[in-house]
Amino acid sequence: MRADKAIGALEALKEEASTRQVMGGGEHWTSWKGKVRGVLVAALGKDDHLVDRFDKVRYSLGMWSTSTPDRYFEQARQSGIRNACGVIDAALYHLRLQVTDDEPLDLRSFDPELWEHVRHLVEDGDWGKVASQTAIFVEHRIRTWTGEPSGKQGEALVGKGLMAHVFGDSSDWRLGSRAGEREGWRGLGMGFAQALGNVDRHRIQKRDDARRYAIGVLGLGSLLLTQLRHEHGDLIEDRQTGEENRREGVD
Repeated sequence: MRADKAIGALEALKEEASTRQVMGGGEHWTSWKGKVRGVLVAALGKDDHLVDRFDKVRYSLGMWSTSTPDRYFEQARQSGIRNACGVIDAALYHLRLQVTDDEPLDLRSFDPELWEHVRHLVEDGDWGKVASQTAIFVEHRIRTWTGEPSGKQGEALVGKGLMAHVFGDSSDWRLGSRAGEREGWRGLGMGFAQALGNVDRHRIQKRDDARRYAIGVLGLGSLLLTQLRHEHGDLIEDRQTGEENRREGVD
């Protein structure tokens, strides 16, 4: 969950904590606890110490008897709710620091179809899947745009082989106007498939710089698609129009 979205949810839940419905116990109180924990886990991760601290908040008396007045139970519950709000405050502090540190992500900076494919993962901060889904989407889009190219034995081309074929000097889809440029774009596509695709398609990486890495993968994948659209917009439009006509049964 994005930090700014979590902040808004926790601020609303903290305000809700002071209402008669939550303070009074019952289903509203139970629902409130579940909602707070859900947001904490989504924003911080289930192993964060604040989630553990929230789970350990006590809402009942340590000792009681049949003669204990009801108001003592109510006071214990309300004291627990106030302590839970203290955990919410601590979570808000950490999340606000994240918002301050976050680099802006502007959807206009990326290929629109690629962005739409990974947008929900970016919003949820699922950076490992952002990288893997970017690699999968870019290769799939290049393959479909170029008509599912095959090798000498009729096998479907994937990864490095696909990029070498699509961006080859004799291909209608090559990029660049000069030999050096064409070689550079071909190397970029093959490098994307080898260095990123082979890793990110087969496993989700766990790394401390996952956000920065994922944005880098997203940027490189977007660059390849953007350049293809720039140089071969007519070819792409013809291909997509042909696919739409086939689906609709138009000759």
